[in-house]
Amino acid sequence: MSLKNVIKRAPVTIIGIPSLIGLTLYTYDVFMIFFTIAGLLILGEIYRISRPNGTEPNVWWGFACYLALVGDQLLGQGSYLGSILIISILLMLTVEMFRKKKHVLENIATTFFAASFVGLAMAYFIKLQQLGYAGSGGHLGGYAVLTVFVGVWTCDTAAYFVGSAIGKHKIFPRVSPNKSWEGSLAGMFGSLIALVLIVRAGWLPGLDYFDAIALGLITGVAGQLGDFAESLVKRDVGVKDSSNLLPGHGGAWDRLDSILFAAPLSYLYISLVVGL
Repeated sequence: MSLKNVIKRAPVTIIGIPSLIGLTLYTYDVFMIFFTIAGLLILGEIYRISRPNGTEPNVWWGFACYLALVGDQLLGQGSYLGSILIISILLMLTVEMFRKKKHVLENIATTFFAASFVGLAMAYFIKLQQLGYAGSGGHLGGYAVLTVFVGVWTCDTAAYFVGSAIGKHKIFPRVSPNKSWEGSLAGMFGSLIALVLIVRAGWLPGLDYFDAIALGLITGVAGQLGDFAESLVKRDVGVKDSSNLLPGHGGAWDRLDSILFAAPLSYLYISLVVGL
């Protein structure tokens, strides 16, 4: 990474990390609104970059489906998930009759898949932060979200430095030609170490070292899969970044691609397996 790029990225990092910590630990509604909007930005980026392939997603119906899914998960405990999905599909099919666009199936598939993926992933991310909320004194869910961030960031950092130094065996050259097995394994072990230290420090009461290993694998493996998944889409449509929203950092999807994989799985593990 060049010095010029480091300088370009610095303001977002210096301001963003402290703000993210405060938002995560000491707010509830603000966190929910902020990341609901972040999900809309990601969805908009996916719809925008899909157009070079000739696809014309129905943006507004996609946004409506996304908001319905997030609202149902956060306010209705997922009670209307099936109803929202089938109604969304039927409406998108019906509306497509009147749009007079080519690539009908691709339009509907892109609209529905992106809205469902981002909507459900972001909803579970927000639900992770809501675990054990206890007002202004902080809460379990806030530390769980920070744990996911730390695990993913540690993984990315270890993978970058080790991969740059000794990486020789490529994982998916077709998808991400610079990523190596050496870097990937270093990232996974870095995430495992970070999670064990976090549990040892008492950040996540009720979780033991087995849970730390499980969450370390989730953040270290699923986080990398999220990165590969975005790279696959961007390479297919021929773009470098999902947008230029954040100077030096790319778009909202570029910043949260790993989180969209790691956070929902972390929530499911903590809520279903650990039972918190």
